[in-house]
Amino acid sequence: MHDKRTQWWWLMAAWAVALVSTLGALFIGEVMGMTPCVLCWYQRIAMFPLALILAVGLMPFDDRCVRYALPLAVAGWIVALYH
Repeated sequence: MHDKRTQWWWLMAAWAVALVSTLGALFIGEVMGMTPCVLCWYQRIAMFPLALILAVGLMPFDDRCVRYALPLAVAGWIVALYH
């Protein structure tokens, strides 16, 4: 379906989104001092490990990291939709 190079770019894009989201949430909470609500904490619990899991899957490229990242991403989306 997709070659390894295309898969790598998709994984890199997912990692960039996870990293920017993690850094943004940390900035808002720690620098700006805004306390997140309980549901925001659940979303962060699902999102923070994604930056690490996807980074590990990038170097060297291992598309099996999606097995670990996808359940966290789906859980975060479910909480976000409920929120």
